[in-house]
Order: sequence, then C-alpha cells, then structure tokens
Amino acid sequence: MQKKTRAVIIGFAHMHVNEIAAYISEEESFELSGIADLPPEKPEKTRARYTRAWNLENVSGKTGVVPDGDYRAMLDRIKPDLAFILTENHRKAEVVRECAARGVGVVIEKPMSVTYREALEIRDAVRKAGVEAMVNWPVIWRPYIHHELAVLKSGIAGKLQKVYYINGHTGPLGVGARHRGVDAAAEEMTDEARASTWWYQEGTGGGAFLDIGCYGFFYNTWARPASDRPLKVSAFAENVGTPFMPRKVPDNMAAVIAYPDSYGVIEGTWTMPQSFLPTGPVFCCSEGVVFTTAEKDVKAVDLTGKEIPLPAWKAPDHIENLVGHYAAAKAAGTPLLRPVTLDFNLRVASLLDAAMRSAASGAFEDVPWEK
Repeated sequence: MQKKTRAVIIGFAHMHVNEIAAYISEEESFELSGIADLPPEKPEKTRARYTRAWNLENVSGKTGVVPDGDYRAMLDRIKPDLAFILTENHRKAEVVRECAARGVGVVIEKPMSVTYREALEIRDAVRKAGVEAMVNWPVIWRPYIHHELAVLKSGIAGKLQKVYYINGHTGPLGVGARHRGVDAAAEEMTDEARASTWWYQEGTGGGAFLDIGCYGFFYNTWARPASDRPLKVSAFAENVGTPFMPRKVPDNMAAVIAYPDSYGVIEGTWTMPQSFLPTGPVFCCSEGVVFTTAEKDVKAVDLTGKEIPLPAWKAPDHIENLVGHYAAAKAAGTPLLRPVTLDFNLRVASLLDAAMRSAASGAFEDVPWEK
C-alpha cells in the first residue's frame, strides 16, 4: 500500500484555506494530519465568514482535525511531509524557514512573498534543507486558461505584443465576496471589523496589489518563455475608495511591464463588482487577439474582428487542483507544472517587487533578475 502524504495546514488568514483543506481531504493519497493558525499581530474584531477565526472553525468542523495552538510544536510532533502555508503575506518566509529547518516541504499560497528579498530567503531556506517548495495559484487549475495559452502559443494570432489583465472585486471581505470551498458570500460587517483584519492593514502584505493585482504579473510570466527577461516596471497604487484603511494600503493599482519586444498592462481593484471584469487575460498579438469570454470560452479574432478558427485542444490531465496534480505527478514520476515551481515564482516576485517600488518612487524601476 502506498504511503500517504502527511499534510498540515499552517495559517488560516487566507480564505483559500477552505478550498485547500477540501482538496487535501478528498485526495486518497493525502492525509490532513494537523492544522494551526498563527495569532494575529492585532486582535481581529470579527468572526464573520472568511475571517481567520471562521476559517479555522469551518475547516476543523468539516475535517474533524483539532487545531494546534503552536504550529512549531505541531511540526515537531507530527513530522509531516508537506505544510500548506496560508498565513498573512508578510509571515510566509518565517514559516517556510521553520518548516525547512525540520525537513518539511512547503506549498505557499500565492503570492510567495511580499518582497523579492523574502522570496530569495525562501529559496535559500528550501535549497539548503533540500525540501520541496511549491506556490499555489488558483488560476493554474482553470482549464480555460490552459486552453487560452495553448491558442496563444499556437501562433494563429501572430506574435505576442501585449498582455492585458484587469482583476478585482469589492475586497476579500467586501460586499458579496465569494470564495471557492464555501457556498455562501461574505457576511455584512462594519468598517471597524474589516479594518481589524490583516487584509486592510499596513505591514502585513494587505491591499489590492498583492491580493488581486499579483495575478497580472503571474500571467505575464506564464505567457512568455522563461528566457524572456522584463526590463522595467512602472506602477501606481492608491487607496481611492476605502476610507477605513490606511492611505498606504492600496485598494487599486495599475502597472506597465516593459519587455524587449512586448509589454504588459495590469490593473487590480477592490472597488469594482467582479461581474463587470473580464474572465481571463487578453493576449494582443500582431495578427489578432486571444481572449476568454464571460462564459469561459476561448476565442481568437483577427485585426478586423473576424473570428479565427481554433486548433484542436485537449485539456491536460490532473489540473483540477494542486493536491491532485502533485499526487499524480509523484505517482507517475513526471514534473510539476512550471507555474507552481520556485524558479517561476521568483520571476513573479521580482516583477511584483519592482512594481511596488515604482508605485512608491513614481519612477520606472529595474526588475531584479538572479539565476
């Protein structure tokens, strides 16, 4: 009988934890062996749906796993194979170091860090310990995104010239917010309650830049060859519609990435209903445009707007979620998809770092690039 992968979850700050816990529980080759949160730096004044207290209670109730009070003690006792990290953004490097020091592999919920320096600390810790490290982006597991990328790379619309992506909602705990793994929307809460959660605080990695804008940097990296080095980034970030949040924590951002022969345009917003936003990235090419409709159908049109017939396509196997993908890859001895790898996510982190520096400086910033 195949030995099960013993997994633990560290951190319940991110509502994606509800989805991740379900995937672990549903995968026959995995066992959810422990769960633990980290105490918030500031007390949270709400236990409403999707807050850390609610997430922990929800996962514990559904899985039957009793929470541990100290994640380090939990690691020492259980000695798991993998730790799924869903802490606040600014605590990820710390938790990775603790896991790596104990020989525990890590799965970090996107993005992998707040700064590029922290991303390098994560890389160095896992390399030194010789443990596995992955980064989970929910959009990796959307078949229509794989289809859209396949159409782009087929060349039927010509050479890529621009990646445009806008992403957003009313905030992670905003009005009507919904997250996978839970059937209901966020509950109504006061501005004071929202402000007490890490999403809306300075210094925790909160704000729209890392929550929602990060996907644009991810798509720009995925759409291009690994050798396609970005040159500079210009960005703007501002709190334009969330008065209970510090001015330095943006609820909107925009960025432009310059590549040698193409560019990327990214917007992230917490002040627009999700139903008004495109489903996926838009790839503008020399002979047409590749995009995804609201119904998640992939389309391509030429420069006159006439639809281009798409080549035949079959969805890759095992792209339902990271847990199933990991289990299948281990069983077959095949590599993991590029977007979950550490090298790929170092590229994303370098773009995010340059963009946030640009938003602070008001100037184009160089993109750090280490091999």
